Amino acid sequence: MSAEVEHTGFSARSLCGHMLWTGRVLLVPVVLIVIWQIVHTSGMASPSLLPSPWTTFKACCMLFYSGEILRDIEMTALRTGCGYGLAIIVGIWLALLIGTYRPLYDTAILSIDFVRSVPVTILFPVFVLVLGISHASKIGMVFTGCVFIIALNTAYGVIQSNKTRKQMAVLYGASKWQIFRWILFFDSLPQTMVGLRVTLSLSLVIEILCEMFMGSQYGLGQRVTEAYTTYSIAEMYGLIIVVGVFGFGLNRVFVLIEKKVVPWSTQAQR
Repeated sequence: MSAEVEHTGFSARSLCGHMLWTGRVLLVPVVLIVIWQIVHTSGMASPSLLPSPWTTFKACCMLFYSGEILRDIEMTALRTGCGYGLAIIVGIWLALLIGTYRPLYDTAILSIDFVRSVPVTILFPVFVLVLGISHASKIGMVFTGCVFIIALNTAYGVIQSNKTRKQMAVLYGASKWQIFRWILFFDSLPQTMVGLRVTLSLSLVIEILCEMFMGSQYGLGQRVTEAYTTYSIAEMYGLIIVVGVFGFGLNRVFVLIEKKVVPWSTQAQR
């Protein structure tokens, strides 16, 4: 009987905890929607420029009901994933290589930091001239915007790896490859994940901008531009919300992966 009561009490506490967590998560969105409705109702902004939350929600639902937006989400996700994936492969291996050899790190790090500091959007004319307005130019922009940030974070993680573990491995006869594989790689993982998390959001931002300015048959950025030029304001706001939810979903999935890959990292525990 006591065990049953204890289990019931635990379930109640767990339910209350989930309700409190849900309330905290939804607090800010609800407040923003209320402010949005107040501004719309009071006439502080023209209804043609700021439709009501309900009108925007209906326009957003119509996009999914008609199925028009699904192809746009697919193409945006595909191009973002290709550029981001290539940046991960190249950036991590480049960083592990230069981070392993301190003289090479000292030589290359300033150049990588300089290139990373150049806004990738300023390279827009270069990519258009070289690759046109094809998928390749958009993937290339995402790749360029992400690869050096990933490389810089990973290289820093390698350089800051635990020297005691490396010395112990050398004393026990570990080869350079074993030190690289079992110590440097894992020591650099938390810092690598920081770079990956930052560039995940950045990759989506770059892709959306490319679709808006380069043009594309399909894509969320292209769809926003079309809604703006045709004065479909409710649809435009709905698309902005869809992009925000899409980016938020990617970030939450990455957090779950980060907790599995580097559970010892303080960043993963947040």
